[in-house]
Amino acid sequence: MQSQRWVDSGEAVLYRGIQNTKTYRLHRLTTEDTRVRLMSVHTRSLTDSVVSFNAVHCNLVRYETGHFNDRSFVLDELCLEAGLEPNDVPIRSALYSGYALEECCASRKFGPNYLKFRTPLTNIRIPAFGCNETEVQVVDRNKLEVVEAVGCKVREEYI
Repeated sequence: MQSQRWVDSGEAVLYRGIQNTKTYRLHRLTTEDTRVRLMSVHTRSLTDSVVSFNAVHCNLVRYETGHFNDRSFVLDELCLEAGLEPNDVPIRSALYSGYALEECCASRKFGPNYLKFRTPLTNIRIPAFGCNETEVQVVDRNKLEVVEAVGCKVREEYI
């Protein structure tokens, strides 16, 4: 992919479409306790292939294929085990938000307003490339660097 010219330097460029929203709220974790708990949820979600698959797809509904129709929200259970409130908006956003590896996905599918980020390759999780999608998940939002905001502005919020 042309947009991934940073891979050789150990970084990925990610895109996040926000449709017509004018401000993107980027939640940053400020307490070590919350960050450790959130990282433990990610760690637990990678313990085995079944848990990992279910964690990545737990809020996915793809009616056109009929293969993914989960909505189990298994990450909510892992949050509770880690002492986090899964319905807390910043926590839910940090766990369930996806980012595209291609700019066209953000601009056409989830645009017209979108953001461009750079992050270390070690900070992304590639769940699958099913249905010709190129979506990844971010492990630690504190490692996201905003490169560009198209049609919107960024407001960092510290939790």
